[in-house]
Amino acid sequence: MSRREERRQAATDAALRALERFWQLRLPELFRSLYRQQEQPFLGHCEFFTLDAILAGSGREYGMLPQLLPFGRAVDEGGLYGFYAPLQKTEVDQWPVLYWDEDEMFLRPVASDFGAFLRHCALVGRYELEEQWAEMELYDPEQYQLLAHLGLAHYKDTPCPRNETELHLAIVESDPQAALSLCHLGCRRRANNDDERALDYFHRAAEAAPWFGDPCYLMADVYRERGDLARATEEWWAVLNHLIPLCTRTWEWDLGADHPEADIYEVAADALVQYSRYADARFRSDPLWHVAVFDDPYDPKAREVLGNTYLAQGNFEAAEREFLNALTLAVGEESDQPNRLYDSLIILYERTGRSREASLARYDRALPPPNA
Repeated sequence: MSRREERRQAATDAALRALERFWQLRLPELFRSLYRQQEQPFLGHCEFFTLDAILAGSGREYGMLPQLLPFGRAVDEGGLYGFYAPLQKTEVDQWPVLYWDEDEMFLRPVASDFGAFLRHCALVGRYELEEQWAEMELYDPEQYQLLAHLGLAHYKDTPCPRNETELHLAIVESDPQAALSLCHLGCRRRANNDDERALDYFHRAAEAAPWFGDPCYLMADVYRERGDLARATEEWWAVLNHLIPLCTRTWEWDLGADHPEADIYEVAADALVQYSRYADARFRSDPLWHVAVFDDPYDPKAREVLGNTYLAQGNFEAAEREFLNALTLAVGEESDQPNRLYDSLIILYERTGRSREASLARYDRALPPPNA
């Protein structure tokens, strides 16, 4: 190794240690290996930020979930890739990777961990390149060298999926916990009138990404169509117990022309209004029921009050959910509510010993609001 390369590697290692201090967690070894190989990696459809850019706050936004740790941008799309770290752990090898849609303002799962994300990039990059630029060289030498270093070179020569269904099957084969692809495969089964197999896929997706609201909605719709409205209300209620930005839109899924094009969270709330008589009494007695079902589920002030109600009850998990919901809904409004919500979250995180999230919430609070 040349003296220049030694200096570069030393600077990279120093930046990786600084990033661990910033994020307050240990980075996956594959993440370290990626940046030791290239200063600004590019793989498939992900353009990774440089380490210096991540340390300077690239991707972080006022109003973002503190648990989202952005590390790259989707090529030709308005969105970011990042780790989702909702629990206090010392390792991130099992943190899922999410996509933040900056236009639609929701998060969706991409891969169950960073290794699976790299395989996803190689698979999807291959599929998109062959679909859009059939006569182009698949990977330039530098890209191929990176794939070989990461143990992904075989993706250059494996048969390319012929359609979206084959792509999702290949993704699930590579990452059995790929919740988004599991949901797409379930919808495909449902379109073929195989509801039992569809439910299997949706259950697997819910177990793989318990923080993602869409699988619950997809299950509810199967039960609604079957006439099992008691079970359907359980799943709609489960949707409402997820964070609003962790639920997508109905048009993400192939559910037929008679389905409304709306937020999944909104459709679930409307369904509970329509079928409230089938809901368990425990749901109807929860403070969330009144706010989300009979009031406006997108009223940030009502969400903040609900968060304070849960906080007074000692239900910290529900209080955090509602403060984050309120923050998501209030960002962009000309009021002091977003800053107040940040203060509430920081106090809650410090009170519960979640120093990383308190630190990142404090960092984000100091960023300029979108309407500044």
